[in-house]
Amino acid sequence: MTAQASFDPPQVYTGSVEDYVVLGVLVAASVLAQLFLAERNRHADNVHSPRLAWMRALLYFSVILVISWATGVLKVLVHAPAVAPGHLASSLWQALTAAWLAVLVWAYVYWWPRGTLTHDRKLYLLPQILFGLAWGFTSGQLTLVLWAVIEEFGFARWGTALLVFVVLAGYGQIYQSGWWDIHVSPPHNIRATNAKKVLFGHMPFLCIALAHFTLFGDALLFVAFHAAALACSAVAMRFPPFWEKDGPVVSKETALGV
Repeated sequence: MTAQASFDPPQVYTGSVEDYVVLGVLVAASVLAQLFLAERNRHADNVHSPRLAWMRALLYFSVILVISWATGVLKVLVHAPAVAPGHLASSLWQALTAAWLAVLVWAYVYWWPRGTLTHDRKLYLLPQILFGLAWGFTSGQLTLVLWAVIEEFGFARWGTALLVFVVLAGYGQIYQSGWWDIHVSPPHNIRATNAKKVLFGHMPFLCIALAHFTLFGDALLFVAFHAAALACSAVAMRFPPFWEKDGPVVSKETALGV
């Protein structure tokens, strides 16, 4: 059982694939930011606008991708194998991966949708899956970015995992409740079930994900599981595609679910 090597933040341009990807993302994001500022004036305040939501999300994804490159996470995702040699033969890897998959299905196919409102939004399966995959692909990277930063302090892997969990839990509360669920996700939370979704859905998934990464270090697999989880979430909340019309005024209480 061997974990992958620590992330090595790139110091200079190397001409690799990820360098060109990040350069393209920076240019595209700068154009998108200007389009967003122009588009924002065409929409009423305090309503959920699918077009603005997609633009905000793409800008957010771009920032994460750049930070992922800068911390060496993207380099590992591009060049390291999805599963390190020898892991597939490990009974512990097999058991923990199976448990991780079971938790994913429980949390995001069954439990999370039970406490989620759709407000009669339509099912657009393909764009919702694509959005969720991009959401999860970058969210998984953000967690690994935190890992890459914290591991520079020289803690043992389990200590790093614990600190990542604590930092992510604090950050997630601010980001998810204070911005994402108001300006990007459509209203979908219920006060009576929101805490239960976190406690019995998000937390078990994050705990087993960090345990798996601590023991085996399969970064691409880590991100892939996050992508699958949030693809399920995007479908469950019926995340509207960018061409849908603006929704009604957003109640922050309903949006936050608290």
